[in-house]
Amino acid sequence: MSIATAIKTVDRRHASFDRDKAELRAEIFRLSEAGVSATNIAALTGLSDRQVVRIRNGHVVQQKPPTRYQFDRSEERATHLEKVARSVMDLACRLRDEDPQLVWEALELLDRSDLQELAVTALAALPVDSEISELFGWVEGLS
Repeated sequence: MSIATAIKTVDRRHASFDRDKAELRAEIFRLSEAGVSATNIAALTGLSDRQVVRIRNGHVVQQKPPTRYQFDRSEERATHLEKVARSVMDLACRLRDEDPQLVWEALELLDRSDLQELAVTALAALPVDSEISELFGWVEGLS
């Protein structure tokens, strides 16, 4: 999935996730009260028979909402983020001066939360008022 697609997906999910889920559950209960079978409800909603039965019987495991970043302004957190920023700089230097494959392999070893933290720190460092050609002009010299 491209980054642009991921951002659009998150925006859509955040805006409509709970509303859509609540509307679907309400529709299942409405149809159930009207005497519609689980099979027919499944066909109407695009769910499986089993999912409809589980929702009707209240055995649905509630999905956790997407985690939201909690801002922590403690001294301990600031010290940690300084280390992350140094890691970002180290990886950027290695990406430019050494083999990009080694940086890629290092990133593959990180767990999801560490990778997200690294990415957000790197994004915060970008001078967003610069042109893309200014930021990535160094890449042209690699050919």
